[in-house]
Amino acid sequence: MSDISNIQERNCDSCGKPLPDGELFYHCRTEIVAGKDATIPNLKNPDKLIAQAIAEISGKDEVELLNDVYQEFIMQLCPDCRIILIKHIQSMFSSGCQNCAKCGVVPVKKKGKILKFPPKKET
Repeated sequence: MSDISNIQERNCDSCGKPLPDGELFYHCRTEIVAGKDATIPNLKNPDKLIAQAIAEISGKDEVELLNDVYQEFIMQLCPDCRIILIKHIQSMFSSGCQNCAKCGVVPVKKKGKILKFPPKKET
């Protein structure tokens, strides 16, 4: 954990509670990485596809475009905030999709990790 700049002034990144030397704290690193299925778009009109992609990104700044592809969050947490974070993450997975009235899909749980949503069924 060499990214901690000044260990003497380490605080919980959530509640601000001091994290003194020798006391238990948690280093949390979360990555959000864009994913794409293996579906190949209709390439009958590649120029139209390229023009559409350019139109979608025009007007966005570089940081916004990069955040659409990859984000990393690194936090130092006290034990209480670790529990709050875990409960929040678990609640996101236990209730299924909240953005889609039709979906309601609960993700597949892998041993020790919650990683992958099942594919949508064809209707």
